[in-house]
Amino acid sequence: MRESPPVSLAAVPASHIALLVFFQVIWGGNFVVSKLALDEIPPLLFIALRFLAISLIVAPFIRWHPGQMRYVFAIAISGGAAHFGLMIQGLDMAGDIAPIAIAMQLGVPFVTLLSVLFLGERLGIWRSSALVVAFAGVMLMGFDPGVFNYLGALALTTGAAFMWALSAMFMRKVQGVPVYDMQGWIAITTWPVLLVWSLAWEPAPLDALSQAGWIGWGGLAYTVIGVSLIGHAALYWIVQRNEISSMAPLLLIAPVVGALGGVLILGDTLTWRMVAGGILTLAGVMIITWREGRLRRAQAAQDGSS
Repeated sequence: MRESPPVSLAAVPASHIALLVFFQVIWGGNFVVSKLALDEIPPLLFIALRFLAISLIVAPFIRWHPGQMRYVFAIAISGGAAHFGLMIQGLDMAGDIAPIAIAMQLGVPFVTLLSVLFLGERLGIWRSSALVVAFAGVMLMGFDPGVFNYLGALALTTGAAFMWALSAMFMRKVQGVPVYDMQGWIAITTWPVLLVWSLAWEPAPLDALSQAGWIGWGGLAYTVIGVSLIGHAALYWIVQRNEISSMAPLLLIAPVVGALGGVLILGDTLTWRMVAGGILTLAGVMIITWREGRLRRAQAAQDGSS
């Protein structure tokens, strides 16, 4: 199969680029905002309240989709409670934001591996090499003496990235479910599970909530409105109109913003292993995204000519 030529960032309208950059900064800032909020609200309760608020807001958009609901619920469980539950606990346990923000990007390599295992896709030299580079980057960060002190946080975040990848596999099978409808199903499935988990495992979560100040509640509002309702909808709108591989470099802004925010606002320390490992991981993710975009276009061109 002959590959199609690459689609460059120049093919993306300037207004779309500006919108994507803006919300990548919003998402990057979410690492810092959430980390601050977790000082006042326990992590599982924080995510449970986030999705409770979302479920109330998007309730009018929720519809039953015959023939699609088994995939919808699979996405809601893996990409909702499992993904966010692991992610928020990893962020809470971590001493620095950078390794967590970078490890979250492993979702892209995990999707590629799952596609090989369950969809029979074949890896070329580029994607095989990029997978090795991406995971090697996270391993390098894990050997950092500072990160080694919270290696469990890195493991939880890697697990969260895997659960996101699993939900992305189910997402490929869903048809005709609008973005806010999907967010609604994820929300109403996620918050009861994490609320029960919080009440069972976190020490006096409701007492902590009653004492939360503007940082905790402000962080919750930021994640609900800025990240979930506006940010995800904006990304969905942009991806519908542009080839995602052409925007690969811009999709890596969020972890960089999160890492820099941790240094500038929270006083995190960046070591050479964190920087080198982060560069390796992000480079591997960008190559995978770019190559998979080329392969999809080549397949589409072949299908169109047959």
